[in-house]
Amino acid sequence: MHQIVRDHWIPFNDPLEGRVPFMYLDQKGWVSTGIGNKIDQTVAAHSAPNPAERSASLASAGELRWLDADGSPATADLVARDWDKVKAHLHLARQGHKAFQPPFTSLHLSDEEIDRHVFAKLDQMESFLTARGPEFAGFASWPANAQLATLSMCWALGPAFRFPRLQGHVAAREWNGAADECHFTPDEGTIRIRNILDRKHFLLAGTVEARGLPADRLALDLSDVFGVQGALLALGYDPGAQDGADGPRTQGAVRAFQGDNGLTPNGSCEDPATLAALSARLSTSGFTALGV
Repeated sequence: MHQIVRDHWIPFNDPLEGRVPFMYLDQKGWVSTGIGNKIDQTVAAHSAPNPAERSASLASAGELRWLDADGSPATADLVARDWDKVKAHLHLARQGHKAFQPPFTSLHLSDEEIDRHVFAKLDQMESFLTARGPEFAGFASWPANAQLATLSMCWALGPAFRFPRLQGHVAAREWNGAADECHFTPDEGTIRIRNILDRKHFLLAGTVEARGLPADRLALDLSDVFGVQGALLALGYDPGAQDGADGPRTQGAVRAFQGDNGLTPNGSCEDPATLAALSARLSTSGFTALGV
């Protein structure tokens, strides 16, 4: 993958998945941690594991460097205890990760370990994807936006996802067609936002190739609030969820950017001077700004 995709991976996913240092159940009842990292090999959603699935799941959980409350490395028995306790409370899955925070669980991960695991999984996904078949054989030369959108789908669905029409489009580098076929369900919560993001990035990939723009730079469209939020995230500012809503948190992130760049801190996503400054900062950080 292009380096900018790797560099942008955590800012892109963190608002969608959150950064959770303990074990919790995702919406399908699978034990997860970190930034949406599934550590559960149970085949069926919302189900207890059979012995083989539990063993495989504990092996997945054991790949992480868990810490006890006092910061000491956790034993395999402690990891199994937390995993079993979380999995035994399937009825809490719909309540979100906060239902499983300490003292419900006792182990945690450092930020460094979360990042290490995220990038290990990202590399595994890319390797699996590019080995799947001819439709992904040209992945290394795709525009960065197409790489990001495809890996985003992998993050949510796994790299073995089967979307025949989308796969046909990407094989032919028909990025607008891919944008029409990347939607998956349930289209709610952060999945709804991920669907919007994936579609936008496939469309941007089409723009990049049509205009002959550098494939190894991520294009971001600053023509609306949604794109400005993405730009702020890319530059290290926190507008909250990238949802297109011009709320207090987004306005606060804009003001922080404006203050750092000698601009009037009015919080406006439409301020021409602010958009010009965002474009300039993006251009020096591996991005191509559009819509300004």
